[in-house]
Parts: sequence; structure tokens; C-alpha cells
Amino acid sequence: MAARTLDRGTARTADPDLLAARAELFGSIFVVVQHLTRRADAELAEMDLTTRQWLLLAVLTKWFPGRDASLTEAAERYGSSRQNVKQIAVGLEERGFLRLVPDPSDGRTTRLRLTGKVAAFDEPASVARQAAMLADVTAGLTPEETLALRDLVVRWLAGVGAPGGPVAGASRAGASGTEGVTQ
Repeated sequence: MAARTLDRGTARTADPDLLAARAELFGSIFVVVQHLTRRADAELAEMDLTTRQWLLLAVLTKWFPGRDASLTEAAERYGSSRQNVKQIAVGLEERGFLRLVPDPSDGRTTRLRLTGKVAAFDEPASVARQAAMLADVTAGLTPEETLALRDLVVRWLAGVGAPGGPVAGASRAGASGTEGVTQ
């Protein structure tokens, strides 16, 4: 197989050490996700939420402030299929965090309308718990390393959002969509 090249002209697969590092990084990310999911699920249990549900709320809060996102828009930002996002949204609707409503101008489109229950994330006790968890999961990093990692992950997300292309609308100021509920 011929080596593919990055836009910057460097070979993607030519260096075996780089390939090994990429493979290790790829696997390690999944291990990190497992640990973070377990930890976040434990933190969210008292609110009867899963990490996936929290992430959808974060995406809606961050990327669609003051308006109801369509299922399609939310799925694009969430990084999953429309069907998967609808399944998550139905669970959130059952818990009172949002409502699935028809678009008033196009009845074929379903919109996600957040309810006042989302404000629970802004209560002082919740903000303190979120800050403590975030400090704990980044405890092995200096503040500078935390900022550098954030910048690297944002750049990375811009490249992996879709096969062959960046995440639509990704920017340095938060391509992950997770800031809305945690701030």
C-alpha cells in the first residue's frame, strides 16, 4: 500500500516508530474513555443520567444556545447517527431534561427543546462537584499541560470528525461540544 500524505507533505505511514506511537495512542484513548465514562457515570448517577446523555445536553447547551436544535444538527455535533441521538434524547425526555418537539415550519423535522431541569448543572453544589471531578481526572497534568492537551485534542477532533474531513465548524475555542454543561 502506498504511503498517504498529510496536507503538510509528511508521510502518514512511512516511519515505523510513528506508526507504533499512533497505534499506542489510538488504543490508549479508548482506555482513557473507559475510565472517564465509568467515573462520569458514577458522578451522574444521582441525577439518573449516563455520560452519553450528559454529553448530548452539553452539545445542545454549547452549540445551540437559545434555540432548539434539530436531531440532525445535534447528531452532527455529537458525532453520532441521528437514530442514536434520538434514542439518547428519548431517555432525556423521560427524565425531564428535554422535549422532542415537531418543527413548526416542517413537521418532518424533530427539534430538541431543553427544559428548566438542565439548570441543575448550574447550581453551586453541582458546579463544585463538576470542578472537583475535572480537577481529579486531570490531576496528573500541570495547568500548562492541561491547556496544551486541550489544544491538541481540539486540533485532533477537527481531523477525525468525518472520514477524509474536519468536523464541521470545529474551532480552537471548543470543537468537543462538552464545555456547555461543565462551565
